[in-house]
Amino acid sequence: ARGNWGPAADAQRYRVTGMHPTSTTLLQYGWGERVAALYAEVAEAHHQPGRVVRVERASRLGRAACVVRLDSDEVTAVADVRPAVGDWAVVGTDDEGTYVIDHLLPRWSKLARQDPGNENGVQVLAANLDYVAIFAPLDRLKVARIERELLIAWESGASPLVLLTKADLVDDAEAVAEDVRARLVGAEIVVTSSADGTGVRQVSELLQPNRTAVLFGPSGAGKSTLANALLGREALATGAVRENDQRGRHTTTSRHLLPLPGGGVLIDTPGLRALPIWEGEHGLAAAFADIEELAGSCRFRDCSHEREPGCAVTAAVAGGTLDPERMSSYRKLQLEVEQAERNRDVQARQAEASRVKALTKATRNHSKKR
Repeated sequence: ARGNWGPAADAQRYRVTGMHPTSTTLLQYGWGERVAALYAEVAEAHHQPGRVVRVERASRLGRAACVVRLDSDEVTAVADVRPAVGDWAVVGTDDEGTYVIDHLLPRWSKLARQDPGNENGVQVLAANLDYVAIFAPLDRLKVARIERELLIAWESGASPLVLLTKADLVDDAEAVAEDVRARLVGAEIVVTSSADGTGVRQVSELLQPNRTAVLFGPSGAGKSTLANALLGREALATGAVRENDQRGRHTTTSRHLLPLPGGGVLIDTPGLRALPIWEGEHGLAAAFADIEELAGSCRFRDCSHEREPGCAVTAAVAGGTLDPERMSSYRKLQLEVEQAERNRDVQARQAEASRVKALTKATRNHSKKR
């Protein structure tokens, strides 16, 4: 079945059906049958499809500005709704010849976190992803952070891919990787080293023919270095970590999308130090599927896995089959997910109160004019 997919097969289908794109350019940016079907639902004859490759910080005429890859060229476009890198767009022009995004196609996945500048807001980091590539440097490994990133990745709707980078800087990378696999039950893990090429081909094959991966992790984890290895050129700036605290310096300062020469798409992102959770119920269950499965065997359905009799989870910890540090990480993230849900409820109530207040005011004003 897989032989019917890929850029060449897609190009043939588009030539037969008359659907966009007219060349293979957008195929290299992840265009496929799913995007074509969504585009066909809303596009008109004067429209063009495009993918957002970069979002500008400054607005234009009060509207969000971004760089969009069209079939023929890369252009700057404006939009009434702020897009995210990776969005697929329906693009037209106004009377002055400015490119305008008339529609953003529905996202099938999005990587999001609580907006660090607004506790009641959400920040979409990237959209329409197949993989969230979680970068974890082996020379300063923090498994609890990976578990948090796995939760956010699963919540996005994409598949997580844990990349244990800088394998050349530790004595036995595979032994460390086995320990990580034992704790991160069910996670797809690849050991990589951009210095000697370990794992680079495996990652490249996972992204072929047209899958999109966002690079997710702290500064200095090797995101830009691995991206350059996949691209086959020094397209992105790289930097060393600081010697005093092993923290990375920001070499990527904005999110942008890059097609790979062998097929596949990367979205490079700046290093993230704060990872507040916006939503996470599904992500928590997926990232800790082993604990969720154990919880199904507890005597009480509402077991808190603390001191209840017949708790299968605490029994597994006591019996040595469940890592107590993994259980601690689960409890911490569970509390954050519950707090995030309460925050969203408060925001929803405030929004509804504001809507009712505005409606009441408008009704009163209308009555006074009569």
